[in-house]
Amino acid sequence: MAGNVRFEAPKLIGKPVRADGGEVGRIISFIMDPSGQIEDVIIEKGGILERHPAEMLQVRGEDVFLLSPIEKRLTSLSENLPKIKRRKEVLKDLSERNVVPSEIIENLAERIDERLKRLEDEARNLIDEIEREAEIREENIKSLQMARAFLEIEHAMGTIDEETYKQSIVPLLKEMKNEQQKRLEILRIKERINSILEGEIEAPVEEEAEEEPQQVEEAGSEGEEEELIPVSATSE
Repeated sequence: MAGNVRFEAPKLIGKPVRADGGEVGRIISFIMDPSGQIEDVIIEKGGILERHPAEMLQVRGEDVFLLSPIEKRLTSLSENLPKIKRRKEVLKDLSERNVVPSEIIENLAERIDERLKRLEDEARNLIDEIEREAEIREENIKSLQMARAFLEIEHAMGTIDEETYKQSIVPLLKEMKNEQQKRLEILRIKERINSILEGEIEAPVEEEAEEEPQQVEEAGSEGEEEELIPVSATSE
């Protein structure tokens, strides 16, 4: 985890942290590993301090977001899968123009194909996880709807007074809305992954040209980096 952050940690102290569902807290500090690399971030949420892997933070302009594990993996796939597909196209073009010796082309093509297969397998595995998560959210929504039905029936029959009904229905509707929003968010992620697999999202040409030499040399290490499973010290 250490060393993967792409931001200036001191400048983020005190900043609010957001997720797609809204603000989640405020950055209090960071934790370094023995080598001095940023490892974790401490976030204050409702008066409670939570510890998260610093690599789960994403800075977008002035805003700081705390990504979920699924969002983090999507970010990695969005960066790497279109890039490796673009590299394969470039290699094919070089081969057709006989710019590079055939034995070099074959060696690079094999490595790129292996890398591409790993990324595509990762994308499909993530889609499976998202579908399971969406099913869980759907079941939660159904349970909340049943709970609401009970309240509505008893309220209509007069067995629950108006004040008690309002105190109960408000948090129930709020939680139902949250579950629906979370389900929609992960289904949008699924759509984006499918777009990446189908080649609808392309790698920026400038970024590809700038990073191509390093990517070819470090193809193996990148694969290991993407398989990291972030672990939070708190349970949601």
